[in-house]
Amino acid sequence: MATWLFEGALSIALFVALIPVFIAPFLGAVYRAYRYPAPGPTLLAAATGLYACSLVAFTTFPLPEAPQEFCTERSAIDYWQLTPGNSLGDVLDRVRDVGLTGTVTSGVFLQVAFNVVFFVPLGFLVAYRLRRGPGAALLAGLVVSLLIEVTQGTGLWGLYPCPYRLADVDDLITNTAGALLGWGIGLLVSRRWPFREPPPRTDLAPPTVRRRMLSAGLDMVIVVVVTLGIDIVVAFVVDSRGGASETVQTASIAVQYAVGVLLLLVLPILRGDRATPGQLTVLLALSNRGTGEPAPAWSVLVRFAVRWLPILVWGLRGLLVVAVVEVATMLIRPDRRSLAALLARTLTTTHDALLDASPRSDHDPAEPASPV
Repeated sequence: MATWLFEGALSIALFVALIPVFIAPFLGAVYRAYRYPAPGPTLLAAATGLYACSLVAFTTFPLPEAPQEFCTERSAIDYWQLTPGNSLGDVLDRVRDVGLTGTVTSGVFLQVAFNVVFFVPLGFLVAYRLRRGPGAALLAGLVVSLLIEVTQGTGLWGLYPCPYRLADVDDLITNTAGALLGWGIGLLVSRRWPFREPPPRTDLAPPTVRRRMLSAGLDMVIVVVVTLGIDIVVAFVVDSRGGASETVQTASIAVQYAVGVLLLLVLPILRGDRATPGQLTVLLALSNRGTGEPAPAWSVLVRFAVRWLPILVWGLRGLLVVAVVEVATMLIRPDRRSLAALLARTLTTTHDALLDASPRSDHDPAEPASPV
């Protein structure tokens, strides 16, 4: 039970840790589909992400301590169990020994039951969200289960010195059965409470302050995630070549500046809509305050100097100063424009509104000019 509690807590921890990595692609997909963060698809996708993290946590962790001692004591014959029905035989033997009541509460039975129950959500999603047949649920359960068993039987594909969990062919059977059971439950639920795609909204109204602040937060998250990813690669390369820790630290600072300038200055200048990655995620763009057309390139430079450069140079202190100044400016002004927007003479608008306001081509007056 203590192990299961640890794995449950680890599932939540993995989900929280991966949110920064997947939030931008996920929000981008939702905004492109519905033009707002639709609650139904958002909650269902979050539940799917938590379930995926649970699969990893419960089938991979905890790793045994003292790997060399563990691998020495563990017999190679324990790595793979390729006899179908062996687990069922163990359950039946348990019934003969302690009776039905004692078997239901035993670890032998709970392990088999858990293998079935754990794949019920996968089959449920196939039927309820994807609206596929039982064959798709069977295939999904079989493929995911096979991937898990091979991972266990190879010791995390060789990352661990030896396989530390039993790869059991019975798990393929029970997991697939769980997926089929989940598909049946999903089919019954969908008949009573069918999943309905929310209708997309028009996106021509001025974006809310909350949406603009979300885009700024996404910009910071994207820069941090990309920087950390590059830092890990750089640290690995430097360490493999026997480099000093000072080299890694210097390279990390250079990477931070380079990523910030590239994503928050160069990329918006190159884009016709002048959108940063965070703005692009939630379908925002910059327009000229006077004409409504896409903002000029110099305005991107001004916004970068006012909003992002202090954060890149001074880190957390710069973030606090920029946040206070920008929020205070928006609260004071009736139009809720920030200091960066005032100095750059820009308005934050939506992609659809920018397209609607863009001048039409002389060659095809029926089509709006693309800002991208």
